Amino acid sequence: MMRAEGGAGRLPRRALLLGVPVAIAVTGAANLPPLRPARPALLSGGVLARTDGVVAVLPPEQTGRPTPLAAAVRQGLDAATLPTGRWEEFARTALIDLLTLTGPALAEPGGAAAGAVTRFPPGAVVAGPVSIWRYVWPRDAAFAAAAYAAVGLEAQALDVLAQLATLQRGDGGFEARYTAVGGVPDDRPAQSDGAGWFLWAIGRLLAAGTGVEELSARLGEASAGACGFLLDLTDTPAHLPAAAPDYWEVGERTLTLGTAAPTLLGLEAAAALAQAGLELGAGAGPLTERAVTVRAAMERGFAPGWGRHVRGDDVDAAIAFVAPPFTRALDGVAAVRDGAVARMSRPAGGVAPGESWRDDGISWTPETALLAWSAAGLGRDAEARTLLEWLEAHRTRAGALPEKVRADGLPAGPAPLAWTCALVLLATAELRRDR
Repeated sequence: MMRAEGGAGRLPRRALLLGVPVAIAVTGAANLPPLRPARPALLSGGVLARTDGVVAVLPPEQTGRPTPLAAAVRQGLDAATLPTGRWEEFARTALIDLLTLTGPALAEPGGAAAGAVTRFPPGAVVAGPVSIWRYVWPRDAAFAAAAYAAVGLEAQALDVLAQLATLQRGDGGFEARYTAVGGVPDDRPAQSDGAGWFLWAIGRLLAAGTGVEELSARLGEASAGACGFLLDLTDTPAHLPAAAPDYWEVGERTLTLGTAAPTLLGLEAAAALAQAGLELGAGAGPLTERAVTVRAAMERGFAPGWGRHVRGDDVDAAIAFVAPPFTRALDGVAAVRDGAVARMSRPAGGVAPGESWRDDGISWTPETALLAWSAAGLGRDAEARTLLEWLEAHRTRAGALPEKVRADGLPAGPAPLAWTCALVLLATAELRRDR
């Protein structure tokens, strides 16, 4: 979702700042007159409108009338348990945008009949509202499910994971991404982290109180498939997965922490699910044993540097995945995590995806939000608040969280971004917990 999708060269020049007062066209003319939205959908106060092949996010003052919340968004917002106090407005707008990027609220005009609308399946979460971001990444969807569970929206979380289950390959793994209606858009290599994130998210639902019976009914077969995939993936002398692209969306010849960590997290979640009574084709004992074996293999391969690649020391945002709130910290991780934000920092105040990311001055909001949740999970509340305050201050004028922030502090990329919205909800919920 990041490197290849984030470059301005792949889109018209004016397609990069969704959510600001000027209408930003994805196709067609760069400047639009005020529109009457054919299909209103609130994106932090802006209307997502599609007219004559043009998609734009417009604030209410440009539409000339108030913007109603879609029914599915209103229902979710009313049912959610959000933090009160300091983070209430921030969490609320993040939830509105995440719900808007999730079917059935997610829709677009379609069909031959005038006014016809294509409704996407319940639970289909697209990364962003437009163009090459309007796809479902299993990783992003898993985090959306975890975020819904964190704010008490069990039904939405189950829908997201049930929709992912329909996309699962026969071997239990997932493709890199899917169209909102379930197709595979291109021939990019599969990313082996999908099965791990899928099981991890199911584990988050179990921890949040979803019953095993419901998980089994809706996700049992897909859970067993993902579990089998991870067992096969680690049934090697090294007990680690092969190198594969991860959330950086680049080809890899060496195993990355972003691929290895979700494998461990998925196995740990599978062990907990089996212990709770979910039938996965393997018992809690063997799954726990495999998770312990993979944990030890990761410590041998990545410690002491805990860099992006095996035996490397170039810190990556994936350092968050091998410590609370994801798992018990692996050996030596705490020392590396201590300086991770400073080593990845960028001029505007956020972070890059990793220390070895190109030096272009751009901050990325998903990684900044990920480290905010990481800090909250580690009890480093001051760091978590600092990162969240930076994210809050660098939203678009419509209040949406963009994918990136330029060195001069201006938002860039699509807005809102589902992964960032989900991580903001998880971080603010973590700060609320037992504080």
